[in-house]
Amino acid sequence: MMTLDILICTLNKGIVRLGDILMEPREGVRYIVSYQYTDERYLELVPSFINDRADVSLYKYQGQGLSANRNLALEKATSTLVMFADDDSRFSPEAIDKILDIFSNDESLDVAFFRASTYTGKPLKDYPEEEMLITGMPKSYIVSAIEMVCRRETIQRSIRFDERFGLGTKFLTCGEEEIWMEDAKRCGLRMKYFPIKIVETSTLLKKNLIYVDAGVQRSYGAIMYYKQGGRAWMTCIRFALRSARSGYCHFWPILRHMFEGIHFMRKTK
Repeated sequence: MMTLDILICTLNKGIVRLGDILMEPREGVRYIVSYQYTDERYLELVPSFINDRADVSLYKYQGQGLSANRNLALEKATSTLVMFADDDSRFSPEAIDKILDIFSNDESLDVAFFRASTYTGKPLKDYPEEEMLITGMPKSYIVSAIEMVCRRETIQRSIRFDERFGLGTKFLTCGEEEIWMEDAKRCGLRMKYFPIKIVETSTLLKKNLIYVDAGVQRSYGAIMYYKQGGRAWMTCIRFALRSARSGYCHFWPILRHMFEGIHFMRKTK
């Protein structure tokens, strides 16, 4: 029987939204909640109904960092499939049925990518209209973790989120999905996109902040270095020139921040 673990990652006050994420209990579907907190007073917010749900497992960790939180949740997974969820994610039983059906009919599939929308039904990104194999990050949009479902054994064996990147870090504040996709590509995973909505969210797309946010700019430089090595220096220079000429930002500040990201990658592992 095909089974699914929904890995819910939340921080501090976000735990109060847990009841909005959970669906009615169903056979083969479990929830693993990785709850990070920065102060013990937040533990008082954990909903009491969790104790009444046999399909919900709660793990508490003091600290923060979304990539670390996802990795912690993945370590606890035991089902055939895993999918990542934030504390603002909303699923439907129909979406779960489609996910299980897709993987049941394709035993060679390691990762499936789907669509997300806002709560009002607006597509979160400019998604392709056709089903297709994925061999790296799509050119038209950046994949988010909440859009993907993975075969658990394959992912546990081969990939983790790079904890230097992502929400909750102080320096490289985004980009963890792009690093994950690069690692999946290097591991030779078989990945496929399906034009099917599986989740609703209120997620803010940080890529829109590339021209104004230093953390996003540092992340861009770091991502380029991870993918390109020494060629990343010239890639960042060209990007800064295009952005400045278009009037989106000033040349030197954005270039300095991107170079800071490259330096960070060179001195960390």
